[in-house]
Amino acid sequence: MKIQLLGVLCALAMVSACGGGGGGSGGGGGGSEGDSTYGVRALHAAIDGAPVDIASTATSSPVLSQQFFAGTKSYRSLPTTGQTLSLTRAGTPGDVIGSFAVTVAPDERYSVLLYGDTSSFGLRTRLIKDEIPATIDGAVLRVVNGVTRAADVTVTVGGAASEVVAFGENTTYIPTAAGSVNVVVVRSADGYPVQTGPVELKPGKAYTLLLAGEVGYYVKTVLFSDS
Repeated sequence: MKIQLLGVLCALAMVSACGGGGGGSGGGGGGSEGDSTYGVRALHAAIDGAPVDIASTATSSPVLSQQFFAGTKSYRSLPTTGQTLSLTRAGTPGDVIGSFAVTVAPDERYSVLLYGDTSSFGLRTRLIKDEIPATIDGAVLRVVNGVTRAADVTVTVGGAASEVVAFGENTTYIPTAAGSVNVVVVRSADGYPVQTGPVELKPGKAYTLLLAGEVGYYVKTVLFSDS
């Protein structure tokens, strides 16, 4: 089954690349019509997880956005009020994977991370408040560890000091030069390579690099613009 799944994932990755989406070692980015620079987005890192919908109790639309494994859709705007954000199985609003009560202020950003798997770990969710530095000299990059079979990964961005990141957690926003920046991620336990390669960062911008999939089987990286 895993061999068949890998074939499907590779085919999807090729289609995504042809369409201008992100992915592969070295990342991608962007989103689709309706993206905002504030609000909420889903980060889908679970390789065998079904597509998910993200919704808010404060909006009239039943679905704000749908996200596939390693998808690239970015923020969807939210009303500035108290609300519950829910991540559900796509097309099945009653199948709630995770929900979070938040009070949204103007210009706030949230990411709902889906990680884990449907066998060993179960599917897990985590709400991340995307607090971008007030001033950015060059660019900043944050790495989210959503890969299974790596309790911790060690992340090195450009010439910055390395950070160790637990499963389902993220680095700080790491200051770096703009332009082509090399990102190296290894499994902390044995140095097994997870991601190595450059990402393109624009001056004055903040980014998130999502590590999705399963180490030793299939890892896909997705670069999101956070600002």
